[in-house]
Amino acid sequence: MSCKKWIKKLSSYLDNEVSSRERSRIEKHLKSCRVCFNQFKQLERVHRLVQSIQPEKPRPGFYERLSERLCQKRTTLREKLVAWRYGWQLSFPGVGKIAIAASAVLLVSVSFYIWRSATSYEVNIKVFEEEYFRSQQMNSFVGELALPVFFEIE
Repeated sequence: MSCKKWIKKLSSYLDNEVSSRERSRIEKHLKSCRVCFNQFKQLERVHRLVQSIQPEKPRPGFYERLSERLCQKRTTLREKLVAWRYGWQLSFPGVGKIAIAASAVLLVSVSFYIWRSATSYEVNIKVFEEEYFRSQQMNSFVGELALPVFFEIE
């Protein structure tokens, strides 16, 4: 068995949650494996520290407040969504609903127009021709000089 599997069993060993057969196997492994023994000692120190912590007593009235909160009806997410859906529809008359929808469409349209106008792509013909000419020169260089040398190497 690998050390990872032994290390996983150490916490159960400390809590006395293993059988006597398993306990003897773990003890035997701890005597023979230094890595697992060191892990066990560290875990044992942490276990002792945790056991030494004194539990804190709750404030007066804690249990009464807790029982009140537990008795309160909890609203589910579905109930909240249904209440919101119908709540906002009831709060606006028919004309208000149309005005809200029209405002939303107008807002999206104006936002899209501003976004499109801010990112204008003007093509400079002179720059385009220069770049095209350079790429043609590079293609001819690759075709005439570089490719034949490359194929000769292979």
